[in-house]
Amino acid sequence: MPFFPAVLLALLAIPLIFASTSSSSNYHTVYQFEDGTFLENIAVRSNGDLLLTSPVKPIVYTLNPHSLYPSPSIIFEFPNATGTTGIAEVYPDVFAVVAGVLNPQNATTEKGSLCLWTVDVGHHEPVGKKVACVPESTGLNGATTLAGAPGTVLVSNSRLGGIYSINVHTGEVVLVVQDSLLEGTPENALGLGINGLRTHGHTVYFANSSKTFFGSIQLTSTVQTVGSIKTIATVPDGSNFTAYDDFALDGKGNAWITLHSHALVVVTPSGEQRIVLGGDGNTFLADPTSAAFGRGAKGGKETLYVVTGGIGISGGQIIAVDY
Repeated sequence: MPFFPAVLLALLAIPLIFASTSSSSNYHTVYQFEDGTFLENIAVRSNGDLLLTSPVKPIVYTLNPHSLYPSPSIIFEFPNATGTTGIAEVYPDVFAVVAGVLNPQNATTEKGSLCLWTVDVGHHEPVGKKVACVPESTGLNGATTLAGAPGTVLVSNSRLGGIYSINVHTGEVVLVVQDSLLEGTPENALGLGINGLRTHGHTVYFANSSKTFFGSIQLTSTVQTVGSIKTIATVPDGSNFTAYDDFALDGKGNAWITLHSHALVVVTPSGEQRIVLGGDGNTFLADPTSAAFGRGAKGGKETLYVVTGGIGISGGQIIAVDY
């Protein structure tokens, strides 16, 4: 979940300092919204098309980044909702999406409105199905799947400081873990705790936005926790970076993390990190919120797509980073 526009406007005046230097990655803008649309999360279909969520619109956009003139279109709109957050592919071309009534001023949601849906985009007319709602939640955020647990979606709760597992077949909702290390702190990032999450095998990686660290926790294939939460990296002390947001994992276990307000960093499994894009006064990324690797014959895994909130400019960006 992003830092919403009212707060992000104040963050734009903060200079960025980091102890590392940017890499020489090539990047370009695939598309930029002109209507103030704030982009929250991204997933990539097997054909290379992008799926995009927004906390200020109850829709999922689709966009072909290889088109001569890329342009987004609405692939599905959710009833009784005002915005969307997490998205994850559960089965080929079937995506789980979190939708609900979101408050753009304080990054909260109307209690009881948050639901997980599946959207099958493999049909000419996409088919949406409401899986389950979480009545007590005001902060469902990132979404991912777990190896060995077909049909199970993990969803972070940024307000509760926990992770739910939701079965897309039965609608069963289970609070898998709740821990103070996953909670937020009111002094930073609107109090958002655990935010983006991804899995590699049975390891769940996550970013805690307001506590400014990137960590992991082990789960079994039956979605049981094993061991304690591990801290892998932190936003450097004394820097003017504010918080990690969503991220993508590559095949080597490196995490490509969006970092407010204007950067993309890569963190190795050992916790070493460097700037890929942004920093050193480079404000090209207008509040990056999430990232995903390309798929399909044209995009390949040599391209990382980064989406942004677009605060201070006309709207959210879709940036292609070649690495």
